[in-house]
Amino acid sequence: MAALALRLSGFRGKVVLHWHSDILSQRLLLLLYRPLQSWLIRRADVIVGTTPAYLQASPWLEGVQDKCVAVPIGIEPVRFDPDKAQAFRDRYPGKRIILSVGRLVPYKGFRYLVDALGRLPDAYHLVIGGTGPLRDELEAQIRENGLDSRVTLLGYVPSEDLPSWFGACDLFVLSSVMKTEAFGIVLIEAMSCGKPVVATRIPGSGVSWVNQEGVSGLNVSPADAAALAEAIRRVADGRERFGADARSLFEERYTFDGMIDGILAVYHSI
Repeated sequence: MAALALRLSGFRGKVVLHWHSDILSQRLLLLLYRPLQSWLIRRADVIVGTTPAYLQASPWLEGVQDKCVAVPIGIEPVRFDPDKAQAFRDRYPGKRIILSVGRLVPYKGFRYLVDALGRLPDAYHLVIGGTGPLRDELEAQIRENGLDSRVTLLGYVPSEDLPSWFGACDLFVLSSVMKTEAFGIVLIEAMSCGKPVVATRIPGSGVSWVNQEGVSGLNVSPADAAALAEAIRRVADGRERFGADARSLFEERYTFDGMIDGILAVYHSI
């Protein structure tokens, strides 16, 4: 509607287009919207994306890279209650806690993460927060693989508890398998707590750019449980170094103030 309003208004000033994602699932709607989208891309003076990787991979932006600018999403650091975080850790004494959070839907790749957990020693415990239609399927997978005592499905996580789960974990994993995961804000939330991360190299996505390989953690091919398990083991073994570097990367790239400064710079430049 915003694009249509701009087209009909006859506005002649500068236009900044914020490009957060390609249209991926609404293919029928895209058939109708495509002419307007193409006009909007041509009309824009600058196109702002959240990562250079996503901008460069988008098939719709191939011919306009000269006016594309990346301004990563930024957040305020996640602040957790140390006592509550310790209480969460105490539920799994002596364990290395793997945390993942998100809707229980196919593109999040949780079935591969559960499979990966089964390939790791008993010292690892997986905690998944979130609700969604795949809960029953995941519960069945956990039971069939004898992982009932090693995987916790938290269900809905209240906003007041989520920061302390970040504080409690040893590492965070984003196991998504589709380009629908364009950035992964949960990654920078974990980094802000000094937690290392494991993520996936989704073709065309910015996720593996957000998680800088060998710095904040490691990236693996999507839907590869064996590679996911190995990356989790390596990051857990080096969690102190990866965690410190993850926090430094957060401060360098993903702060709220840094995002605002980046956006203002774009608008001032035109």
